[in-house]
Amino acid sequence: MILLLGQGTLKASVTGIDSADLQVAFKHVIMALFPIIITGLGFGIFAAFIQVGPMFVPSSLLPDFSRIDFLKGVTRLFSVRSFVEMMKSILKLSVIGAAVYLAVMSSAPQVFMLIGADPAQLFALFINSALLIFLYVGGAFLVLAFGDFLFQRFQFTRNIKMSKQDVKDEMKQMEGNQQIKRRIRERGRAIARRRMLQKVPLADVILTNPTHYAVALRYDATTMHAPQVVAKGVDQIALKIREIAVQHDVPIVENRPLARSLYQLAEIDDFVPPQLFGAVAEVLAYVYRLRRRIL
Repeated sequence: MILLLGQGTLKASVTGIDSADLQVAFKHVIMALFPIIITGLGFGIFAAFIQVGPMFVPSSLLPDFSRIDFLKGVTRLFSVRSFVEMMKSILKLSVIGAAVYLAVMSSAPQVFMLIGADPAQLFALFINSALLIFLYVGGAFLVLAFGDFLFQRFQFTRNIKMSKQDVKDEMKQMEGNQQIKRRIRERGRAIARRRMLQKVPLADVILTNPTHYAVALRYDATTMHAPQVVAKGVDQIALKIREIAVQHDVPIVENRPLARSLYQLAEIDDFVPPQLFGAVAEVLAYVYRLRRRIL
């Protein structure tokens, strides 16, 4: 526009057009382009505000020599990401330059035809050329923004995908967590088993299979409405229950069907099921008779 204004000024001296009129026209052109420029800047600031919000960090303006690392800088400079960003910048400049070139070339014939025209015609040409450049560049920006959006989405999707090594590491971590959980469960069962075995000396009778099952029963007529299962187990735990019972003189009674039924129907600290009251009562009566004879 400055070149065009100069040519118009030279022509004005020949045609008799006052150069002041050209200056007024130039001011009008600037005033017409000013809202377009301000609008573009406003959109840029608004877009940045939406992305990161209001942010002002004065400390970032201070020099920080710890950030200066030649090796890291060279690595970033020659990395694949830097090359991709450089190619994107070149592509953006090329597309925008092509848009401006097309807009200017489409207005070039009119410019040369209006070299000797009056200021009003020059003003109209300036406005049309500015709008045309704005449309071309705006369209180029939209195309570039859409392409950059697709590329960033593709890059983000690729970056969040787990590599084979990540999958292996996660599987190892899961296996480690499962082993830890398994150890915690085993530790909990061991603690519960020790607590259960501590109640065996308090039992009134131990019902056995005789080798595979063992169920310890306790009954206090003053505090219980029915006999209670204080311990039970199979195989090794059943053997441990019998050993503790022998050490503490707890009677052991062999009753295969009753021992098996109690083991299956009652949990630890549960009361004897009503359908087994009669059989359990007979066993307890037998045990009490033995105690009276001993006493």
